[in-house]
Amino acid sequence: MLIKGRYTVWLLVMAVLLSAALAGGYWWMFHMPGSSYRGTPPSLDAQGEALRGRLRTHVRALAEEIGERHVWRPEALRAAADYIEQAFRDAGLEPRRLPVPRGGQAFHNLEVRLPGRGSTDETLVVGAHYDTVRGTSGADDNASGVAVLLELARRLQGAELEREIRLVAFVNEEAPHFGSDAMGSLSYAREARARGDTIVGMLSLEMLGHYTDAPGSQAYPPLLGLIYPDRGNFVACVGNLRSRRLVRRVTGAFRRHAEIPSEGLAAPELLRDIFRSDHWAFWEMGWPAMMLTDTANFRNPHYHGPGDTWNRLDYASMARLTPALADTLTQLAR
Repeated sequence: MLIKGRYTVWLLVMAVLLSAALAGGYWWMFHMPGSSYRGTPPSLDAQGEALRGRLRTHVRALAEEIGERHVWRPEALRAAADYIEQAFRDAGLEPRRLPVPRGGQAFHNLEVRLPGRGSTDETLVVGAHYDTVRGTSGADDNASGVAVLLELARRLQGAELEREIRLVAFVNEEAPHFGSDAMGSLSYAREARARGDTIVGMLSLEMLGHYTDAPGSQAYPPLLGLIYPDRGNFVACVGNLRSRRLVRRVTGAFRRHAEIPSEGLAAPELLRDIFRSDHWAFWEMGWPAMMLTDTANFRNPHYHGPGDTWNRLDYASMARLTPALADTLTQLAR
């Protein structure tokens, strides 16, 4: 009886410890400040409608007029760079072309800098890749992210910032370049590290155009579906555990401004799906970085296929996302 009693106590202690560990892990990975937006958002006002039109124009220009954008169609990849460069100029900024060599050819990242006016040399980087895989016009992946990047430039131009913000359109994120010397964001991050830049956070805009309220429209890696909603109507803020503070700050600030649902996750790197964008390059250099995404193939049935076309995106949701993200960046830069 004594042995049995001690065994029962041991089981109870282990159960309590396991419950505490699970609760602590839940809080550490999933708990985010603020509350996700709920309810029906108000109709877009005149400025919102104008923003929706510009976002659609950017996506259509990249995905339909230019089309597939990769090194096997170098003229299209360069046409996309030209379009982005001109859009930055139209926003009142002066872009820089940063060469990224690949197989005897040079492609380019495009960067604009919004200077900080404080005493700090700290920098925030916001980026989106503009290339595609073969066989898709890449409207959601990733003309949507580029369109938001270009409209952030318009909204943030002239903002009073303590920290510098750099907006960068990256080349060659897609396979087979991911992780190679030809990957634009990896080239950029390596050069920034070599210069000794003080990058306090990087946000990758990776597929921001597909949203739906249909039940069961959102899938997940194993077990995450037990925690997150089954409707694909939210923006996901995703990072690794080392970037948890950045993920929490961005998610909390975004929720204060957004009229679109949002979810946050800071996960162990064993969950390989959290690697899948340009923020990974900044992790490699030791900086906190995260991705904002509509969750790609976990929601969009046209991911990396011919159906990823400009007319399938939700520009109203993108128009609600963009100003909230601009306000978030302004807050982070102060």
